[in-house]
Amino acid sequence: MKKAYVLHKPLFIKMKDHQKYFQELSREYPTIQSICQEIIHLQSLLNLPKGTEHYISDLHGEYNAFAHLMNNCSGVIKEKAIVIFENEMSLQDINELCFLIYYPDKVLTQKYPQVWYRDMILKLIRLTRYVTSKYTRSHVRENIKNEYAYIIDELLHAQLDELDQQYVYHLQIIDTIIELDEADHFITILTEMIRFFAIHRLHILGDIYDRGAFPDKIIDDLMNCQRFDLQWGNHDILWLGASLGQPACIMSVVKNCVHYRHIELLEKSYGIPLRKLMMTATNQTDQKSHHQAMEEFCLNMLYKLESQLINTYPEWQMDYRLSQHHDSQLTNQEQAILNDLQKSFMSSQKLQKHMQFLLKHSSLYLKTNHHLLFHGCVPLNDDGKFYHHHCFGQELYGKAYFDEVNLHIQEAYYQHDQESIDYLWYLWCGDYSPLCGRRIVLDQPCEEVKNAYYQYIQSEETCVMLLNEFGLYDHECMIINGHTPVRVKEGESPLKGNGKLIVIDGGFCMQNHRKTGVAGYTLISNSHGMRLKTHHIHLGSYDIHHDMQYESTIIYTRQKQEMIKDTKDGYQLLERIEDLKTLLSLKRQGFYQ
Repeated sequence: MKKAYVLHKPLFIKMKDHQKYFQELSREYPTIQSICQEIIHLQSLLNLPKGTEHYISDLHGEYNAFAHLMNNCSGVIKEKAIVIFENEMSLQDINELCFLIYYPDKVLTQKYPQVWYRDMILKLIRLTRYVTSKYTRSHVRENIKNEYAYIIDELLHAQLDELDQQYVYHLQIIDTIIELDEADHFITILTEMIRFFAIHRLHILGDIYDRGAFPDKIIDDLMNCQRFDLQWGNHDILWLGASLGQPACIMSVVKNCVHYRHIELLEKSYGIPLRKLMMTATNQTDQKSHHQAMEEFCLNMLYKLESQLINTYPEWQMDYRLSQHHDSQLTNQEQAILNDLQKSFMSSQKLQKHMQFLLKHSSLYLKTNHHLLFHGCVPLNDDGKFYHHHCFGQELYGKAYFDEVNLHIQEAYYQHDQESIDYLWYLWCGDYSPLCGRRIVLDQPCEEVKNAYYQYIQSEETCVMLLNEFGLYDHECMIINGHTPVRVKEGESPLKGNGKLIVIDGGFCMQNHRKTGVAGYTLISNSHGMRLKTHHIHLGSYDIHHDMQYESTIIYTRQKQEMIKDTKDGYQLLERIEDLKTLLSLKRQGFYQ
């Protein structure tokens, strides 16, 4: 007789609603033992310290500084090297070891004696062991994807004693690697591991584009990065609009590239020719240089194109943008240039690839591990209450507005909805845009007027109101945003609202160094607390004698170490564990055999 299985009602409902999901899960874990093993593994992960998170903002195309920041992990690698080696190595020797980790390809351009290779490999193994100590052995093993994975696993997970036979055994492994002329390759693998595990997750709070010369290289590097997230910046959204053929966005992008002398970014990197525009502009203006002529020509076209948008969408209330009346009709010659530019922007394979990447990984805001991340502001009225936006036939504010805009950014790219495409221009420069929040007059020099948000964030009460609006209520919750350079040299603090908000735009791009007096910030959060690293200005290239210098400020220290179970990743692991326990119960009752 067939055994009758009794299924509890809640479990039956869950199984019925998610039958396909549990069928797939059963294929992944076909036996009771495989399910139990995974539950044990995930449960152990929950009680490990949370990984180190880095927050940066407003990179603005400064690729060299960004690349060095990623290589030295905002100075964290050197800090860890000092902890391990300060009693046995000079600071100069530690600097040399760190430079090897940052740039192995530059150091390993010559052959060194066997004793040097052995010494470096032993030191790198010790540092790798220290950096990976907060991860499980299985997690480390999963992320060693190279030919020497087994050997590295063997070397990392053994406590060596010089009198122990294991030490002799490991030295023999290292000496054999050197004798086989594989030391350079092996060292490179170890340095990659140190850099990889030193940062668990990277958060970039917008504005990869404009001002600097190589935003495309930053995107290329991020495409090879595994653990990161992005928030839209107004300069990024401008480039998205240009890639979709939005005329005002296109002319703004071209004007910015001309203004900052980065025409090569458009012509060489993205294959967008500007010769026709340059020749027309030079012939039509009295400017001495072709850069000045092109910028003036772009501005004149922008006056007309923005006039069209202001007239088409009066509900956006952008009348302030132009102080004078401008003809909104392009000449035949201007229209021909615009048509060529639209075709070039929309057909640039590299640009479209980069914009698709941003769309996949970016959002207007992110809630993660008690924090609210966004680039610019949550627009407020002069009385400190939420500004109500009239857009897309709705009246929206706060989180509901952010969510709606997130949807329309996707609709702009994938459905080519014209209003959504045009709205990207508003997000770029609107005084109540969450990505801009500043009233900027295009056709005459005027002092910028900031949204009331920037005044009210000095109040803890306002910061708490904003956090609550996005569903964050815990005492340790805080807002992290960029967009507005902190004028450190004038005494301004990045901390606002009694520590409930921190602005991390410290002037990454060179043009802002004069305003801020510093060269950017990295906010670092680990299981013990949070600290802010202020980058000191360094205009030369980075070499063994010139590392990026930092000043570290503690934001807060946790009374109790934060574990993975307390984080967003932990919540996802708990959900997975519950699903596996449900599958385990179903298996034991005869289902999915």
